[in-house]
Amino acid sequence: MKVLVACEESQAVTKEFRRLGHNAFSCDVIDQSGGHPEWHIMQDVLPLLNGRCSFTTTDGVQHTITGRWDMIIAFVPCTKTSNAGARHLYKGGILNIPRYYEGLCGKALFLSVWAADCDKVVIENPTPSKVFDYPEPTQAIQPYHFGHPFTKKTLLWER
Repeated sequence: MKVLVACEESQAVTKEFRRLGHNAFSCDVIDQSGGHPEWHIMQDVLPLLNGRCSFTTTDGVQHTITGRWDMIIAFVPCTKTSNAGARHLYKGGILNIPRYYEGLCGKALFLSVWAADCDKVVIENPTPSKVFDYPEPTQAIQPYHFGHPFTKKTLLWER
């Protein structure tokens, strides 16, 4: 499978797909910290989402994806859209317009990934603030579902 792991500098997911024999690439606007520059694309992900693209990995090698990606997994930034940061949206009861705008940009990236020409798309994010009106997630998971003693609801959008 050709797999694009969007907004992933750690390469944790990319390495697992590579270990399983897939042609996976991480993509982020910052350099990778996972130790594999040959699998990392350091650029905006938007031009890559529909496949049929060329890119250069951080080791300087040019690659071409002739068709669509078989799967996209995305960890789109949530700093400005997360419910945890909602208190920064209103200062003194007044909407913080610059913060709201940044949140709308975050939602636009989320929706661009969601609309990609790819049959298998998964996006991971925490609960977004209601003001941004995200689509309903496919599922919610908690660390305690996997034996950890913590709560931190994580949402998945899958298609």
